[in-house]
Amino acid sequence: MSDEIESVKEPKTPDELRATHKILRSDPQRYLRIVNEWIRENPASLHAYFARHHAWLHLGEPRRALEDLDTVIRLAPEPDAITLFSRGLVHRRLDEYEKALEDFNNAEAINPKKWDEDIVFGLLYQADTHARLGREAAALACCSRLPDDFWTPGVYGAPAGGKAEIRDELHRIAAAALRGQE
Repeated sequence: MSDEIESVKEPKTPDELRATHKILRSDPQRYLRIVNEWIRENPASLHAYFARHHAWLHLGEPRRALEDLDTVIRLAPEPDAITLFSRGLVHRRLDEYEKALEDFNNAEAINPKKWDEDIVFGLLYQADTHARLGREAAALACCSRLPDDFWTPGVYGAPAGGKAEIRDELHRIAAAALRGQE
């Protein structure tokens, strides 16, 4: 495909959003060109920078994804839990666990009820991050807050399974982290 700029407007409807995410999954370079055009047209678009961070992750550029999330946070009138959660995921991917926890904790503080009920994967990533720092008690405390019927295939390197399997894996991760610190 040529490097010509495509005219794909920022999505306004769920169908348009699905269509752009389909492009992201199938052709992240094309998606990046599209989102760069959105930013060129509107350099203050929080949505465009947030969207571009996904492209950078798909292209194996987590530092650039982090820069875009930092831009969203800088431009936003107030902190947003999803942006902080997303930045925490990038820090976690970069093994910057203390920074990841700071973002996860700040995201949770914005709306603790929503964190527990809607952004439930935040608890999983908080738990996993604590475990990777060797903080088993904190990891298990986050795990205990997961819904009883919670199950995951283990997305982004987090433990897989239900609560019991996750708890067992958090114990193993924390023990391994402590052995590595000795």
